[in-house]
Amino acid sequence: MTQQELIEKFISLSEGRLTTHEWMNWFTDHKDTVEKICGRTAFLKIKPKESFSAIRNVYIGQLGAFDWLQSVKIDTTFSELYKKDWEKEFNDFCKAEKQKEKQLQQDVENKFGYLKDIYPKFFRQLTKSYSHSDIIEAGLQQEFILNKEKELSIQLPEDLIIWYRNISNLKLEGLEIDFQELSTGTIQKKQYLIMGEFWLYGDGDQLLYSLENQNIYIFAHEHSPPKTIKIANSLSDFVEKKMVTYLREYES
Repeated sequence: MTQQELIEKFISLSEGRLTTHEWMNWFTDHKDTVEKICGRTAFLKIKPKESFSAIRNVYIGQLGAFDWLQSVKIDTTFSELYKKDWEKEFNDFCKAEKQKEKQLQQDVENKFGYLKDIYPKFFRQLTKSYSHSDIIEAGLQQEFILNKEKELSIQLPEDLIIWYRNISNLKLEGLEIDFQELSTGTIQKKQYLIMGEFWLYGDGDQLLYSLENQNIYIFAHEHSPPKTIKIANSLSDFVEKKMVTYLREYES
């Protein structure tokens, strides 16, 4: 391919006379020559990006090709066709995302609306960050909780009973609280209820409930040396503050 043939193709692109497929196929076949003739900087501006749609890539390519033509003193017109196509695609995408968000909010309301009065901040965050890969299972009847108390030879504190009466199993990214796995353990000479895992400082960090003061801790086992770290004054604070913040940060 000669420089003149490249110029003619760039002019066709600038004037909006190529289809998306024509441009993408042509660029794939001639990308080495484009870089050689135009230089690395211009090439990178024109080159399709893997994360972009075909419509956006043809518009990006048009902008880069037009700039290069201007740099070598070749006048041509600039069509708004690709820009309009990209804007339409983007607007359609935004509408679809809003519809997905509304559907998610409705799904959360239908499944977990009962949490609204108990853990309102957590519930509101679920309407923004819940996905169908997450697991939140409904709470347990009192008889199961009584059986667990007998198994562990303890009386569960009221805030834990409230939690398990509403959520028996919760699995989010990096956070797992499963009633079936609830156990007792002595860590660094103190007794805790091991509620599950919360990977706040490292994979596999245990989530601990202090039977002494009802504070919530993380056992950061990868810390040197391993240590228990207080993360909330109560289970309610953990759910309504720490979990909400964690989900918000993970979402962003």
